[in-house]
Amino acid sequence: MRRKGRTLMQAHIVVKTLLLNHTLRKALLIRRNPDDFGNWEGPGGAVEENETLEEAVMREVLEETGLSVTPERILYASMDNIHGKKVVFLVYLCSTTEENVHLSGEHTEYRWVDKTECKAMLQGGIAKDFKKYGVYELEW
Repeated sequence: MRRKGRTLMQAHIVVKTLLLNHTLRKALLIRRNPDDFGNWEGPGGAVEENETLEEAVMREVLEETGLSVTPERILYASMDNIHGKKVVFLVYLCSTTEENVHLSGEHTEYRWVDKTECKAMLQGGIAKDFKKYGVYELEW
């Protein structure tokens, strides 16, 4: 796509979460299948046509974990190049009162983690973004 002599970037929009259970005082991390990086992350995924960002968050978390969540606010936005495509990540702070996780086939395991465990498990761009955007300074 071009506009006035410049090329506009096209990107995929993905919603991700810092999913907190305030009773446990922990966040949920889920691990991707080994053939898809195998990294730990918060639940989330692509926004579908005709749904709001918050609807996408609630749908993706339910699909991936079986948990109902309340999206509270956007924590931060970041961009990365994944498999040769630009991806914009909108990371939401979400909460749930549930703790029994039922994983979909996209992930192999889950853990409710405190801040120390979270810092040790996250890698790459997620780890950098959590530090950069003050995620560990939030009350869990």
